[in-house]
Amino acid sequence: MESCPDIILNSDASENVAYNDPDFPAYIKKGQLSSYPDFRAVSHWHDDLEFILILEGQMTYEVNGRTISMHTGEGIFVNSRCFHYGYSDAHTECFFICILLSPLLLSVNSYFIQNHLNPLIRNMHFPYQKLSPAVQWQNTILRDLEMLYENNLETIQPFTILEKSAHIFRLLSENMNFFPDYDKNTEDIPALTAMIGYVQKNYQNKILLKDISSAGNCCKTRCTSLFQKYLAVSPMLYVNHYRLEKSAFLLRNTTMSITEIAYTCGFSNTSYFCELFRKSYNTTPGKFRSGK
Repeated sequence: MESCPDIILNSDASENVAYNDPDFPAYIKKGQLSSYPDFRAVSHWHDDLEFILILEGQMTYEVNGRTISMHTGEGIFVNSRCFHYGYSDAHTECFFICILLSPLLLSVNSYFIQNHLNPLIRNMHFPYQKLSPAVQWQNTILRDLEMLYENNLETIQPFTILEKSAHIFRLLSENMNFFPDYDKNTEDIPALTAMIGYVQKNYQNKILLKDISSAGNCCKTRCTSLFQKYLAVSPMLYVNHYRLEKSAFLLRNTTMSITEIAYTCGFSNTSYFCELFRKSYNTTPGKFRSGK
């Protein structure tokens, strides 16, 4: 079972998604919450539209500070450039399909982008849509997501992805929800974006609260308040979560020693890293690496 992609950042602190095929902007994989530290993914954002389909279990999802609960058979659409992450406070397992579709897939020409694509992906009043099988158009999207996964298990099928992307984008455009007070958060997002970007660019080095708050051009109190409001964690806990997620990727995908990984991910010593890892994953780094 694969987890969501390793986070690589663009210059604007958005996520540079590790697509299935680097030459075709679509990410289609199966994931599980236990692959993340403390059953909590690290908050991130990207230009791509993100879709989650719950295969088994339940997951809580946060989108720009709003909380959405999902159960087996349900899903969610997260619009472009919105902060989001999934988690389970109860530390219960959840299996899901994660699909990211880039707007570039349907950037046919300037007319289409301006009149049909941007009204969807640049709509600040439509940050997300919970997808329920009980609602016909939402169930259609859920089935499209399922088919996208099943048809792209071995190799990417570009025509299928383009066909389904056009269908999904049309359904979303025709049924856009409206969050009337969403623009009240516009002052928060740039500051939070800058602070998260600072952490993700500098996680290998020593980071203090004042460094994070300075990156967002705000005081430490406001910094802490924004992290709690939108990410439900303190700034320093976010740092540790991000470092642990990077360490998990290295454990599974490299032959680096545990000590090398600890220092590479910004931990001051190996014993502290192992202690935090055990608390978050309920296992040791060595057992995690071996899949036990």
